[in-house]
Amino acid sequence: MQSDDLGVSLTQTSGAAAVVAVSGELNLFTSGGLSAAAQAEAGDHAHVILDLAGVPFCDSSGLNSLIILYRRLQAVGGSLCLAAVPERLVRLLHTTGVQRLIPVYPTVDDALAHLPKSRERA
Repeated sequence: MQSDDLGVSLTQTSGAAAVVAVSGELNLFTSGGLSAAAQAEAGDHAHVILDLAGVPFCDSSGLNSLIILYRRLQAVGGSLCLAAVPERLVRLLHTTGVQRLIPVYPTVDDALAHLPKSRERA
């Protein structure tokens, strides 16, 4: 799915988890549709791993869209984690404390390995 130069696409599924790749800048003009697009791509998968390797920039509105997605997934018994996060965005997540809310992993494989095996959609 493409939204104002923001690419959101399903790249992999594993059990109750979906890996959704995001590409492009997460900013005021592009981040508004991230949550809905990621959920649409993930389909019935309760746990979403966002692969952010293709995100060169994220501002406060992009950060807010990640929190919105996290809350939406939590509300249905799911979870959100981030993988392959560029260093600049890792610093933003740590500075704001968001990494305490949304786990961050160096690779998609690491994120998949840390998903609890018994967690299914409620």
